[in-house]
Amino acid sequence: MDSFDLSLQVAEKSTNTRRIYTDAATWFAGWLLRDTQVRAWGQVTRDELRAFFVHMQDIEYARGYRNNIGRALQAFFKWYADEEEAPNPFDKFKPPPPPKVGAQRKAVIEIDQLAALIRDAEKGRDFESRRDAALLRLFACTGCRLAEITNLRVGDVNIVRRTAAVVGKGGKERVVRFDAKAALALDRYLRKRAEHKAAQVVDALWIGVRRNQPMTPSGVRQIVKRRGTRLGMDIHPHLFRHTFTHNWLDAGGAEGDLMELNGWESQQMLRHYGSSARGVRAQRAYDRIDVMRGV
Repeated sequence: MDSFDLSLQVAEKSTNTRRIYTDAATWFAGWLLRDTQVRAWGQVTRDELRAFFVHMQDIEYARGYRNNIGRALQAFFKWYADEEEAPNPFDKFKPPPPPKVGAQRKAVIEIDQLAALIRDAEKGRDFESRRDAALLRLFACTGCRLAEITNLRVGDVNIVRRTAAVVGKGGKERVVRFDAKAALALDRYLRKRAEHKAAQVVDALWIGVRRNQPMTPSGVRQIVKRRGTRLGMDIHPHLFRHTFTHNWLDAGGAEGDLMELNGWESQQMLRHYGSSARGVRAQRAYDRIDVMRGV
């Protein structure tokens, strides 16, 4: 990776571009070692690229981010093929296309829907109900990504301070805050979790009902999907992120604080997520502003 970074320096790429490109290649290498039998760059084919981008889609990374990673890997393999006179797996493979910013406004979960969803989970006092209620509340009041919520460990959560340490894109760590009701739901879940037979051997926060293993992003997604279906709602985890952003902006929250909480470095992401129900916010703002000045 140092050789690739050196080539980027020679090409006078910015520090940020170099970081993005090398981080993407490092992430892809880790995925190859964990999920495939590939052990050398020259062994990578279109099949591995397809599987990797399907993996990214499965854990609900946005289309724009998948495109950024695709372009970074495209640059890496072009460099590698030129340096080593090796086949380039991108020769007949196109990375995911970028989204059209503002072309399609994302849906949000209405407040009455969110209330019904959480209320339904909180009816039960068994392990599954307590776990699901804590999950739903944490998604809703933090706006965290699916992978960030799924990969939480017990020690990452501080109920007294109402904070959680999450690992976001590119391995970046940040601390998010949650509300008192989420803290209560987590406390109830942790008491039930302590009775689970896997509690002493698994440090992951979320555990399956019957299996003594940490939950996967797919498993957490299925919980959200199933809970929504029970009430006739079509809901997926990433919808909570759009809803959190919409509610924050609608309540007059500062954009800079929102970027910090959501782990964003680019204003483009703020515009992308902020487009959710932008028309609704504008109509509410109209009623707060006297454009006629009393005339």
